[in-house]
Amino acid sequence: MPKLSSSTTSETEHLQSPAIQRTVAFHTLGCKANQLETSTLAHQFQEQGWQMVPFDEAAEVYVINTCTVTERSDNESRRMIRRARLSNPQARIAVTGCYAQVSPDELAGLDGVSFVIGNNFKDQIVNIVETAPISEQPLVKVSEIDKSRIMVGASSAAIDRTRGSLKIQDGCDYKCTYCIIWEARGLSRSLPVEDVKYQLKRMLEGGFKEIMLTGINIGQYEHDGQDLADLLNELITLPGQFRLRLTSLDPMEVSDKLIETVAKSDGKICPHFHLSAQSAEDYVLKRMGRRHHVADMVRVCETIARHLPHASVGSDIIVGFPGETAERFEATYTTLKSTYMNYFHVFSYSKRKGTPAASFPDQVPEREKKARAQHLRDLSDTKSLSYRRQFIGQELAVIVEEGCEQGMSENYLKVQLNANGFALQPNDWALLEITSVDAEQTHAIVRSVLPAH
Repeated sequence: MPKLSSSTTSETEHLQSPAIQRTVAFHTLGCKANQLETSTLAHQFQEQGWQMVPFDEAAEVYVINTCTVTERSDNESRRMIRRARLSNPQARIAVTGCYAQVSPDELAGLDGVSFVIGNNFKDQIVNIVETAPISEQPLVKVSEIDKSRIMVGASSAAIDRTRGSLKIQDGCDYKCTYCIIWEARGLSRSLPVEDVKYQLKRMLEGGFKEIMLTGINIGQYEHDGQDLADLLNELITLPGQFRLRLTSLDPMEVSDKLIETVAKSDGKICPHFHLSAQSAEDYVLKRMGRRHHVADMVRVCETIARHLPHASVGSDIIVGFPGETAERFEATYTTLKSTYMNYFHVFSYSKRKGTPAASFPDQVPEREKKARAQHLRDLSDTKSLSYRRQFIGQELAVIVEEGCEQGMSENYLKVQLNANGFALQPNDWALLEITSVDAEQTHAIVRSVLPAH
């Protein structure tokens, strides 16, 4: 290793000096797993004496946790690197996440990048930043993703003072034709049941009332023969007043067993299912490399409605996928309109270099994608309003959020609160009556506050 110059040595000592308040800024792109991992990183930096500052302010170190699900995601990651350089040209920029994992050389060639850290080493960023010598050449630390089926190390973080997030799974075994995440994250691997229980117990002791169970594809959770439903049955035996919320699920992994587990959990598992259906037309699903058919998705939604008649069900939908003709889009629209779902997250298909779909010949024009996306978003708004209206006059339980002006119901309703004379506190469990809904909001009056137990 070359000997450091005196100026380089002093800069390294500056970064390592506990007497100096060092500053770090974070920016996260992509999924909830990335968001949780960034929260964990932020906590690690703070434990080492770093002060967090907003990303638009000057910082000594910028950490950009990237997504690479589309070329648009890659472009956004590069834009954030440029923004960091403009905020402080002398800063050290650490790029991590899925883009760093699959395209490290590309990122290392960008001006201002000091570190390119793959997903295997994401949890070592604090140590790398503090100990690596200053160099004009970026440090690249990327390796092949571990092929083990056991996830090592739990990640948990606060979403806000009332809700937390716990990562129980990583990776994905599917190779959809539009996706490169299986390469960036590796095979599906799961946190052992006892580790999940231990981390959840710690979060409950820390005062969290709602914990989101997250991962890249949590429906693939499996450890020692126990699947997601088995894990949930273990978790709800923990004492205390809390509820668990599931993140995105592949329709084929929403088994009758899982639905029954949620239905019989006595409210400890939120009746909220977010499906990664992506389309509601069989030809398009086949070209996407998805495993389910439209009939599978519809059956899952009908089963949820039968066992949990007030459950919230939504889905991610991609419009404008290669081969999605106007007729095929109309079939998706018609199916979604008649299926038991009350909202959609709509995305226009965007090419991702290195995926089979990027080279498919029958690409859809951007203008048509935009029109289809808006058409589905309008449907989503209509279905959401209709779903929320059915609760007018009914009683729901919410966890009061920061500011005490709103709360989240178990079935994913963000409710604006009339305190009705109650001295609400964040984390209170309140019973309320839905009084009105409009296109944007759901309004309610608090009827009682449940005692903590």
